[in-house]
Amino acid sequence: MALSLQRYTWSDKNSHFTQYLQQRIMKGKERSMLIALEKIVCYLPENLIIEILSRLSVKDLLQFKSVCKSWYDIISSPIFVSKHLNNYYNNNDDWRGCLLAQFYFSHAEIQLYELLVDETPRVSDYEVLYNMPMYCSYVCGPCDGLYYVYESDFSRRALWNPAINELKTLPEIICKPDFPAEYTYSCYEVYGLGFDHVTGDYKVVVLKGYWHVNRDSNLKHPVSVLLYSSRTNSWRYCGDLAKAYNLEINKCYIYVNGCCYWLGSFEHSSEVIISFDMANDSFKEIDVPDYAQPSSKCLAVYDDSLVFLSLHETSKNLDIWTWSEGCWTKKFSVGPLLSVWSPVGHWKGNKLVLQSGGGELILYDPDTQETENLGFKNLMRCQGVYAYMESLVSIKDKKEAVQQPEEN
Repeated sequence: MALSLQRYTWSDKNSHFTQYLQQRIMKGKERSMLIALEKIVCYLPENLIIEILSRLSVKDLLQFKSVCKSWYDIISSPIFVSKHLNNYYNNNDDWRGCLLAQFYFSHAEIQLYELLVDETPRVSDYEVLYNMPMYCSYVCGPCDGLYYVYESDFSRRALWNPAINELKTLPEIICKPDFPAEYTYSCYEVYGLGFDHVTGDYKVVVLKGYWHVNRDSNLKHPVSVLLYSSRTNSWRYCGDLAKAYNLEINKCYIYVNGCCYWLGSFEHSSEVIISFDMANDSFKEIDVPDYAQPSSKCLAVYDDSLVFLSLHETSKNLDIWTWSEGCWTKKFSVGPLLSVWSPVGHWKGNKLVLQSGGGELILYDPDTQETENLGFKNLMRCQGVYAYMESLVSIKDKKEAVQQPEEN
């Protein structure tokens, strides 16, 4: 079962998380186990030790870093962190047992729930994450266990790795788009988080819309693109989109083959999908498929490809379109799904997440056409669902790194 996020909320160096680990490690039984384990593995080749450690959970590895300096160095190395991402998640399905669900209540309250899902699948337990590092924040991720979070009033932004209790507050966006001064009011922003495999850089992209200062004029400036680089710890302005699109916040994590995607419209009629390539910092426009209207719709991921989900409001048929080689193909058309209100996103095993008219979250398997009620209900509209993923990826600066343990 997935770890509880409540244990890993951010505070400071004297956090409950640190105290918790110290207490567990110093318990006589566990301390004796670590010492005995160290004596056993000291006779093993280092490459075998690395292979064994790379298949353990983050919780175990955080404890094992205290065994000795050599283990600390192994577990802290970028090569091991990358190996752990590949080995642990390719050989362990337990990490997918936790689902984060976000609901919008008002401008003053956005609640994030941790849903522990068992093998049935069904929600076995849940709680509101009041103690997350930035309460009432939007969430995007996970990208290698990292999440982008920002407060609803845009006052604070951060990268967050809850598994290792790290939060990195991002600098204020001070780079100004080059447009007339009368367009100064930010009407909305959408965002994405991704990894640049060329430079090894985690990036946050923010697409910002601006109203004319005279709000009665209905004039908007074309959407501006702002990019944060974790390597430089800075933002830069990457230009504007071709038009003043109204873009929607994704209801799940849409990052496919190095690109982030958003669904949008222009002047309430012409629809479009915007993509942003993390490797070359470029964006382009994609036409939406010819779907039946009126429909509730969203973007999702299926078979590691971008998909467009549309649920017709009258027939209650769910259409699933896949994007491949520059064109849309209708992969499934199923229904009627009479109790479903709207598609929300995707989860493990190509399952889709839907929300019913009564507020229940539902898993739908397109391959078997079976639905599974997760047993969680919220009468507010679901703003998003996200998998919880653990990793050792650090977002701290090197100078912030903790002191290594002394050699035994």
